[in-house]
Amino acid sequence: MKHFYLSLLFLLAFSYGVNAQEQMIFKQTFIKVNEGTNYAEDLKEKFSKFAQARIDAGYQSGWHLWEVVGNPQAVFSHVIVEPMTISQMEKDRDWDAIGKMRAEALPGMTNNDWRTFMEDVRAKRTIVAEAIFLNISEVKKTNEVNLPDDIGVINFMKVATGKDKTYETMERAYYAKGLEKNDPRSGWSLGRRIDKTGTDIYWNYFTVNWYPSYPALMKAAASSTAWDADKNYQNMLKIRDLRESVVIRKVMMLQ
Repeated sequence: MKHFYLSLLFLLAFSYGVNAQEQMIFKQTFIKVNEGTNYAEDLKEKFSKFAQARIDAGYQSGWHLWEVVGNPQAVFSHVIVEPMTISQMEKDRDWDAIGKMRAEALPGMTNNDWRTFMEDVRAKRTIVAEAIFLNISEVKKTNEVNLPDDIGVINFMKVATGKDKTYETMERAYYAKGLEKNDPRSGWSLGRRIDKTGTDIYWNYFTVNWYPSYPALMKAAASSTAWDADKNYQNMLKIRDLRESVVIRKVMMLQ
């Protein structure tokens, strides 16, 4: 299980796609916040302001904060998702510009203040893992739905080596006609991990079932009945394993 989370990313903001010149990628940071600390407030009150300055300056395209729901034993408690292009990633080499942005975003904090603040931060949380993903496909129940929605159930998959195209085709086929009218989900997404490959990797794909609220998810789970996989689903089970499911809730989205 530890290997699973250490090979993690999260993610999750699937509303970004391909622009005319560059593919949007997603950097995810998984964080475990120590109980009894105010680090969650630091994320919302300080780091989000710095992130907004980076967005405004073109260093990234968004900053999304998520929290894990109903799973206090999880190795991580929060996830930060940062959509960006490759050229935006390369800007991070300019440390002087980044320092200037931080000073402008948090006026009154000197360099010494920032160092003291970061020392305090390191005592409040642990960065569990980082990873990078690509959005492959998504389906909305209606055109009025904006993804990512408030609640996501992330299903981490391990797809057999050499079966990527087959797996993606099978997943897409299930949603070729969209979501049914009585489907409790507001949307569905498919993501592929791009920062790490190899036969020893714990998982390399994930799907997300989106819901408008946590009660909507619980209502759907409570009303579901036992079922057996049909022939098409059984074929997909032969090339991929469902490793783990994690429920996340949207806290803040900056763009």
